[in-house]
Amino acid sequence: MTPKQPPSFIESSIALLRLAGPLMLGQLAVVGMTVTDIYMAGQVNSDTLAALQLGGSIWSLITLLVIGVMIGNSPIVGNYWGAGEKTKVRFQFQQGLWLALPMGILVCLAILTGIAFLSYLDISDRVYSIARGYLLPFLITGLMFPAFFAFRSSFEGIGDTKPVMLFNCLAFVLNGVLDYILVFGKLGFPALGGIGAAWATVVVMLFLLICMATYAHCASNMKRLRLYSHFCGPHRGAIAKILGLGIPISLNIAAEISFFAMIPMMIAHLGSDVLGAHAVTINLDALVFMLPLGIGQALSIKVAHAQGSRNPMAARLICITGFRLVLILAMLLGCLKVFLGGYLAATFSPNYSVQLIATNLFFFSAALGLFDSLQISCSCALRGFKDARVPLAIQVTAFWVIAFPIAYSLALTDSFGAPLGVYGFWMGMVLAALIAALGLLYRWHKVTSNAIAATAPR
Repeated sequence: MTPKQPPSFIESSIALLRLAGPLMLGQLAVVGMTVTDIYMAGQVNSDTLAALQLGGSIWSLITLLVIGVMIGNSPIVGNYWGAGEKTKVRFQFQQGLWLALPMGILVCLAILTGIAFLSYLDISDRVYSIARGYLLPFLITGLMFPAFFAFRSSFEGIGDTKPVMLFNCLAFVLNGVLDYILVFGKLGFPALGGIGAAWATVVVMLFLLICMATYAHCASNMKRLRLYSHFCGPHRGAIAKILGLGIPISLNIAAEISFFAMIPMMIAHLGSDVLGAHAVTINLDALVFMLPLGIGQALSIKVAHAQGSRNPMAARLICITGFRLVLILAMLLGCLKVFLGGYLAATFSPNYSVQLIATNLFFFSAALGLFDSLQISCSCALRGFKDARVPLAIQVTAFWVIAFPIAYSLALTDSFGAPLGVYGFWMGMVLAALIAALGLLYRWHKVTSNAIAATAPR
């Protein structure tokens, strides 16, 4: 009998993109909400733009830590789904909801800590006042956010990504409408400026949570799982299992994102124009980054399912397809950033100084995207193998042990010549992403080789 040939790159890519497509669109919609906030703020004035970048950096860091913890639920659900254990899928979903309750309280405490931290920065009273007012409504959003991700991680764990895409796209539209009304004072509402964008987010998060809870109960493909039936209490072992995988993932994400989030704090004294230019570039960079991230998330799901059915060779092959896809995509996006950078900067801010700095930063963004796409796809693939601790060590080493001291020296000291300001930090980001990509790629090769060897016939 002729052995079955593995699928071609095109066939594997199509299969992966069917799963990744909804994830990419959903992620674009989520980050698009932040980009909409930044766009609206840029039309108000430079102080509002700077304030929302500072407040948004704090909120982004907090939410990504929560996402990292809750993502730990997804590969566990995926393994149970791949093994056909539907009762355990339901149990795991319920434990994710229990975990969301204390997580919501921790998010609120973290927001209050972030507000206190802003008061120590070298920024104007006006920028601080706007940033503080922007963060306060997130105390309400923060209570709901972990529960939303408990639903999302469970849906993605079983490979049902389309509802998340649909709800996020609807939320993006709703957020844009509410931003316009509340920021500029339309339809009889007062003009709240940047603070209005935060209240829009509160409404949007409530909308998303209601949609997810309703879908889990009413959707035909969810009814057979009966996610709300036989609702058990919190199980220490199951929650510990989520945390055991989720906390290293969360810290892994934090190792990178905290580097990005610290930059606005470190350059705040350079003025609103520099902060505004960084805000435009980093938020557009985050928006397009959702495309390779969607492929990475699809890799996590595919790998978890393959591991659940004890087929690590299939997991390795789909990873190779995913890595090739993200590199092709990153090169295309990099070209667009370079050629359209000036136009994009002018679209987001009428300030010429902001436009000039942002246009220059898009060259660094193009290089960052290439390496960052590879490292996030490797990291996501390793999550599917439930490997998170070594990737955490690689990320911490790359971003903080090696790159941050170099970036700080380039940006704010004369150790390597005249201080480069914000450009020095972007050079550091590129270096960190390159080191992380190489380290994670080596780790992925080692993990997959060991997994294949463990299932080989003796």
